[in-house]
Amino acid sequence: MRFGYAVRASWTVLSHPGEGAERIRGRFDRRRDIRELAASGGPLSGRYPVTGDWAPDLHEAINVPWPCGESEQFGTMWDVIVADLTAAGLRVGRASYGGWNDGDRAHAEAIWCLIAHLRPTTVVETGVAHGLTSRVILEGLARHGRGHLWSIDLPAVDPALHHEIGIAVPDSLRSRWTYLEGTSRRRLPSLVRRLQCVDLFVHDSLHTARNLCFELEAVWPALPPGGLAVVDDIDHSLGFRRFVDRVAPRTWVAARHVTGIGLWAAAVKAEGPSGAPSAGRPRQPAGTARDVRVRRHQRIEDSVAGEIARLVTSLAPEKCRLLQIQPGQGGQTRLLPGQDASGSRAVVYDDEDKRVPAMRAGSDFCRVDVEQAAFPAGDGEFGLVVWNRDLVAVKNLSPVLREVRRVLRPGGVFVLAVPNLAALHNRLLLLAGRQPTTLHIGNGDHVRGFAFRSMTEFLTRDLGFRVLQVTGVGLAPVTAAVLPGPLRGLSHTVIWALRTPDR
Repeated sequence: MRFGYAVRASWTVLSHPGEGAERIRGRFDRRRDIRELAASGGPLSGRYPVTGDWAPDLHEAINVPWPCGESEQFGTMWDVIVADLTAAGLRVGRASYGGWNDGDRAHAEAIWCLIAHLRPTTVVETGVAHGLTSRVILEGLARHGRGHLWSIDLPAVDPALHHEIGIAVPDSLRSRWTYLEGTSRRRLPSLVRRLQCVDLFVHDSLHTARNLCFELEAVWPALPPGGLAVVDDIDHSLGFRRFVDRVAPRTWVAARHVTGIGLWAAAVKAEGPSGAPSAGRPRQPAGTARDVRVRRHQRIEDSVAGEIARLVTSLAPEKCRLLQIQPGQGGQTRLLPGQDASGSRAVVYDDEDKRVPAMRAGSDFCRVDVEQAAFPAGDGEFGLVVWNRDLVAVKNLSPVLREVRRVLRPGGVFVLAVPNLAALHNRLLLLAGRQPTTLHIGNGDHVRGFAFRSMTEFLTRDLGFRVLQVTGVGLAPVTAAVLPGPLRGLSHTVIWALRTPDR
């Protein structure tokens, strides 16, 4: 590392300690994303089905005929932007801004077409750098004589690069542009509250799952039905996959960059429950206290899903059949690596089929009331069973867990995750005379609580499982990370990896 760079970068971090902490956190998040991608196994196409020719699919997604004349006009405009930057003495393309890439041409062309056809009035983007994507957006808005762009960007840690921020945007377009310096975590929620409605959102900032999901969850409620989120570099983490599985957009399209390295995607928000677009602004702006709690809880759930995938990859036997109990929409099943080389499908047990369409193609559903205990499977039919969280809603606990053991083959693996009754936040709530979050009073959906040590004894002594590994995830409200062993008894969620004895 060059001494001059080290001094400048250190000064930037120390001058803005909050943003400096986010930069450091981002490094840890990237390492975690890499581990989760490796643990999820399987080809990238299994998580992000990539369209070979994105343009017809994108136009179909927004109900616009293809072909259209916008692509040719985009090519001319893009060449002008690149020529302007080259004339200014800047290199354009990969690793051209402090090691980061400029906007990809295919990604930018998609945004150009969306603006041309949808004519948004409010556009928000995160990530600016040289401003190639910003220039494309502003050229499109100016062409139709309407709309404004708000851009949020955390400048590079090296101040020597700061004069290059937004250099692609000429003075003639800046009246339609508002640049907000800082992290999206600090800037985005307040901006969305002020705007109330966002027609088009473009994510091109830090591509960690934590940051990507934060931004999408902050903006998505403010998108109207038919509004779009365009997300770059979705292949850097599992964040986008989890998000679309959770919110179920009307449709989404994933495509490769022009270079062939990396993926981008566009997701279209679904219409209202009645099938017709809902009128008016969102009733509750993003960024409220409830939104913060929901996002915090979702980060822990995502971390739990990633840890389950890691445990399955490292511990589950090869060529085994997967049973997942009560997986909801099935996004977590999607993240589990395939366990059977012969291609047999996963089986889902639940009281109703909540799977999103993408999950129905890869799993078989069987309606099962777990309170009745009897599973419609033969002895030893599965080599892997995964049950995440919903054991808290089961009243008749022992019989159903004995059924799990029955349908597991000798040496099969059972991965069980439940919220921890003895979690730190629950202990503090009880000290304050409040109800622990693990046990609900009114709706009755959380009727059981489990503490780490007592549950471990029950699983081993009463049910005969052998413990392979026990993991604690999340220390609410501080972190969603996987905790070191001594802290797992205080974690938000405990995950057991168990093996049935060889008969």
